[in-house]
Amino acid sequence: MELKVKEYKLPEPIQFNFDELKTQIAEKTEQYTKLVYTDDNIKAAKEDRADLNRLKKALNDERLRRQREYLAPFEQFKKQIDEVIAIIDKPVQAIDTQIKAYEQIKQDEKRAAIEDMFKNMFFPEFVKLDEKIFDPRWLNATCSMKSIEESLLKTKEEIITNIQTLAGLPSYSHEAVIYYQRTLDVTGALAKVRELSEIEAAKKKMLQKAAEDAQAYKEYQEALDKAAEPIPVIPVTPDAPAEPQMWVPFEALLNSTQAAALKTFFNANGIEFRPIKIKEN
Repeated sequence: MELKVKEYKLPEPIQFNFDELKTQIAEKTEQYTKLVYTDDNIKAAKEDRADLNRLKKALNDERLRRQREYLAPFEQFKKQIDEVIAIIDKPVQAIDTQIKAYEQIKQDEKRAAIEDMFKNMFFPEFVKLDEKIFDPRWLNATCSMKSIEESLLKTKEEIITNIQTLAGLPSYSHEAVIYYQRTLDVTGALAKVRELSEIEAAKKKMLQKAAEDAQAYKEYQEALDKAAEPIPVIPVTPDAPAEPQMWVPFEALLNSTQAAALKTFFNANGIEFRPIKIKEN
């Protein structure tokens, strides 16, 4: 079977007054581009636009007519070739169906052999031969059972090593192992440990802050209670001679509550006080 195409002469180039037509139209359109239309001659502008559109349509219509003429022989040839190809496609599809069915049988047999190999390797119980372990490329005819065996052994060794590493972590090792058994993702397991550690650190910081706030509040309440106690008054004997007084400068480190209590004490005992004037340098 062979396609034999009879020699034929390609259509000659279509000859027309291209240069003449191009020159005339260029000169004519040049005139239009220089025109300035106003309210008085807008009607003429519309007529000029219609004339140019009619000329453009006439040129394009002639191009389409010639195109159909030129393509007619090829369209007939294409239609005939497509008809022959359709005849060929029927047996091709039938053969393809049988080939795919055969390949599916071979792949199913190979998958069963891989599953037997997996069982005999005694992987940890939590490991399943699913998409996290099974490589679809193993079912290709070019992939040998020897290479599949080597890949499974390597995977088993990595899993055992990862489990041992995670189990030896100083904190959250149990959570890390559980996460890894579920996902076989050692990077994700380590990230989970970091997340739990950060949560625990934040929790401790929050509890410490709460304890500090509670202690500060307790001290504040004690200061308030102390400030509310009766201010002792220095007894003065009626007949006792008045002791001489003097200004005693001093500074004290006080909070607002303590300062209020000291002021109350001074007032209750008739002690005059005033702020210390700080000399400027």
